[in-house]
Amino acid sequence: MDVPHNYMVADMKPWPHLVFALLTVEAIFTDPCQGAKVLAIPTIIFDSHLYIFVRVAEALKSRGHDAVLLLDEGRAVEPCLHSYRIQRYRGVFSQESSDHWLQERLKRVFEGKRTAFELFSLLEKYLENCDLLLGNATLLQQLRSEEFDLVMVDPNEMCGFIVAHFLGVKYVVLSTSFWFPAEIGATSPVAYVPEFNSQVTDQMGFVGRTWNLLVFLMSRIGTRLLILPKFDRLMAKHDIQPQKSMLELIYGTSLFFLSNDVVIDFPRPTLPHIIFAGGILTGPAKPLPVDLHLWMEAADAGVVVVSFGIGIRMLPRDLVEKMAGAFARLPQRVVWRYSGQKPDNLGENTLMMEWLPLNDLLGHPHVAALVSHCGMNSIYEAIYHGVPVVGFPFYGDQFDIMTRIQAKGMGVLIDWSSVTEDGFYQALTTVISDPSFRRAAKKISELHLDTLMPPLNRTVYWLEYALRHDGAPYLRPSLYRLSFYEYYCLDILAVLFLIVVGTLVVVYRLCWRHRRLEVSPVHLNGHCLNGHVSEEKKGQ
Repeated sequence: MDVPHNYMVADMKPWPHLVFALLTVEAIFTDPCQGAKVLAIPTIIFDSHLYIFVRVAEALKSRGHDAVLLLDEGRAVEPCLHSYRIQRYRGVFSQESSDHWLQERLKRVFEGKRTAFELFSLLEKYLENCDLLLGNATLLQQLRSEEFDLVMVDPNEMCGFIVAHFLGVKYVVLSTSFWFPAEIGATSPVAYVPEFNSQVTDQMGFVGRTWNLLVFLMSRIGTRLLILPKFDRLMAKHDIQPQKSMLELIYGTSLFFLSNDVVIDFPRPTLPHIIFAGGILTGPAKPLPVDLHLWMEAADAGVVVVSFGIGIRMLPRDLVEKMAGAFARLPQRVVWRYSGQKPDNLGENTLMMEWLPLNDLLGHPHVAALVSHCGMNSIYEAIYHGVPVVGFPFYGDQFDIMTRIQAKGMGVLIDWSSVTEDGFYQALTTVISDPSFRRAAKKISELHLDTLMPPLNRTVYWLEYALRHDGAPYLRPSLYRLSFYEYYCLDILAVLFLIVVGTLVVVYRLCWRHRRLEVSPVHLNGHCLNGHVSEEKKGQ
């Protein structure tokens, strides 16, 4: 049979072993689970996360499945004829208010407010939206009448777990960020597995391991005592049956699709039902618009591409001026996606645009480097095309992503809050002129592409695998059924401790008794005097 075009992400660029992969997919999918209904519940904010769900929904539709995206009324999605369906509901955001709210949060981050506090404000919006969704009885009954076969959940939008539980449908996690928490169940040794937001590598000394342990403990305490109980109370409010805790719902996930890749992350323990699917949006570069193509072709010294994603519309004015000043000093041309006010010191070599075809630009041979906010999608596109990175992480997983890019030798991390124009210029020239960064980027790209299936193909294969095998429960470890003391064998340690203590007590008592007998008076026929035999007895 013919493999649908939307299914093959890499049909324009030969992947290693692509022919073998095609034959494998052909053989596997001769017994497809055609016509399955799949509900996708993306997060209520961040369009970059939504794009991943859209791409997977399109691929599922091309495989003959009925894919439905659950979106609030204000969420804008480009129309796609003969593709996935959209189920709307009234949520907490309209399109304008969500973008305005996000820009206000970013503004507070740029003003020096702690990122963690701003993320907690996002959590409150998630809870508010979930409350509206669960209170919409008409919507829930309509979803139940659809009789879905599978639900895809974004772990950022944890309400998806609750909806899937209410519907009584198997569900999988489709992570759209750099996310691998201990709550998944995989062992996470803090001695060499960096915790989220620890900003350390797998090469840790005493101080690094201490800091990683503290961040790990704070993350577990915050998740178990602050975040999950909020959703537990929400389920109790709406009387979601059967009653389960939020942690139990996470444990009930059939498969975890994580936006990770072994070439960017550090090696760590994993589990059979965890699938690495980083780079779903990557693909071969398409032809550029004519004017942009001519502009790129004329850049003999190379081009620096600057993009901070679709969510970051404005940057601090002083940072923009520092960047513009550094760009103006470069011999390369600079194409910069930015919708804010143009700085006064913008150089003649810099082209500022409100939108960029980033993936297509990065595939151009004249590109020398990418200046990025270190978003997951941008970084994977840079990896795909082998482009080194100068990173300005601002919030969320961006710090962890850029920490790994720098550790792999593919780029340089810059602190946006303290960088100077000279410092930024030196970082740019180093990444552009030092061939080691380009070599590292090309090597990582080679490793990323050396796989039997591209990330989207791999994702669709495992989704259909879960559909064919009723969620593949045999891939899930029994650790989800273990209590805290059973998992860490505390009961066994307690018994061993009691045995050891009991043995020591018995040995001590025996030794004490034996010693007492050794130093006690000698009794001979009942005549004893201070431990010595009396003279009378001696005479006898």
